[in-house]
Amino acid sequence: MKRNIMVIGGGVIGLTVALELTEQSEVNVIHAFPKAGDALSASRAAGAMLGAFGELSADDGPEEMEEFDFRLAAQRYYPAWLARLRDLSETRVSQIEGTVIIANNLGARDRDGIRRMHDEAALRGEPAEWIEPGDVPGLRPSPVQAPSLCLYLKNEHAVHSGELLDAMAQALARRANYRHLDTTVMQARPQGASWSAKLADGSAVAADAVVIANGSKSLECLEPSLAREAALPALSFGKGVSCLISGAPAVAHTIRTPNRTFACGIHVVPRPESGGLYVGATNFTGVDEEAEAKVQPGELHGLFDEAIHQINTDIRTSRIEQIRVGFRPIAAFKRPLVGKTRVPNLLIATGTYRNGVLMAPLVAAMIAADLGLRASPYVDNPFSVTDKQTHQGWDVDRLLDVGVRDLVAFLQEPRSPLPYSRARELEDYVRSLLQAAVRNGEEKAGGDSLHAMIQARLKEAPFNETVHKLFYEIGEQSRRPATTLVETEKA
Repeated sequence: MKRNIMVIGGGVIGLTVALELTEQSEVNVIHAFPKAGDALSASRAAGAMLGAFGELSADDGPEEMEEFDFRLAAQRYYPAWLARLRDLSETRVSQIEGTVIIANNLGARDRDGIRRMHDEAALRGEPAEWIEPGDVPGLRPSPVQAPSLCLYLKNEHAVHSGELLDAMAQALARRANYRHLDTTVMQARPQGASWSAKLADGSAVAADAVVIANGSKSLECLEPSLAREAALPALSFGKGVSCLISGAPAVAHTIRTPNRTFACGIHVVPRPESGGLYVGATNFTGVDEEAEAKVQPGELHGLFDEAIHQINTDIRTSRIEQIRVGFRPIAAFKRPLVGKTRVPNLLIATGTYRNGVLMAPLVAAMIAADLGLRASPYVDNPFSVTDKQTHQGWDVDRLLDVGVRDLVAFLQEPRSPLPYSRARELEDYVRSLLQAAVRNGEEKAGGDSLHAMIQARLKEAPFNETVHKLFYEIGEQSRRPATTLVETEKA
């Protein structure tokens, strides 16, 4: 008898999981997601860079390198998977060959990051070639922001995210064991040995197993107690704003900087089918998608200031055709959540942050393996939520060191570098304040609200983006009216 498996979520992970599961004739796939939500999906807004090395940072430690190993495996898995998708869908999925990484003086650790990429590529036998800035097609920055180093990564490609999603939808529509429900799953809960999914219209659908792959909203269909029982941590998002432009200068390869200031750096990706150019992307962490759904002028200012001055000054005369917003899912410690949970027949596939398009095929194969439908192509799931190993995240000293450095760099964007060594002096000052607040808070065992708030944030989300969020939260708290003694007595 066929098993009925429900997949919740219609982004690149959800579609890829559904496509993988329908390869097996012994299952029926019920795929629930509202098509109307596709416009704000991180998948369709993505530049879809398949970057294993391009996402490396100079500060990456053992846990980050564990994810890097997975990204590299996913990159090597991609060509055969993409070829099969093209055959199944009989539609085009454009791919841009190669990526050029540029490092200039605007990024605090650009040169350290690009050298790390080169060294890691050499260790793993992957091509990485130093090239002259003048030899990069389409690279024409402002002279004062010209790169000092350029690295060509021959095997780091990019795909057209819209064509990729449409091809998977086309392939799935041809599968007899696939059914799409154009609605939202309001609640999923176990019912005996099976699962019941309550839909937006009040009806319910039964399934033998549920795979949640709904990005940063993945936990919204679970009762909090069930999420805790499943050992699923809270999710947040990284809001990314990107644009598609026309009348842009010709660019042959993806061009990007190393990761910078809580984001993936500035990048442009050619769209040869339209003659346009994809420009991305900002990053701001949060938990309320409705509050962040619209684009702020400052986000566009920062995006285009960097693209124009650091990549090609002719971008200034192009035309904006589309402005896109996507919410990249972030789990605790910035590690993906993949595979079985501690609740029987409940699986999870989310938290891939900026690497969803790259990781999706390999993640989907691992989900199918956990359902007993195939052998896993990747030995030992590094993102298992049933693993008893406790991930500590960054310690406070490393967290503050990297987070404060990135914060100070962020405060100087766009194009406002501080003179002399004042950036370093500001780093030292802010770091000292935060360290004093944390240590003082520890001594007071939960002292005043500022100490408690800083401690809570760093423990809840121990990664450097949290320092970015703290900057705004501390400022907001400082602007709140102080409670007077009279008010305190009345309370």
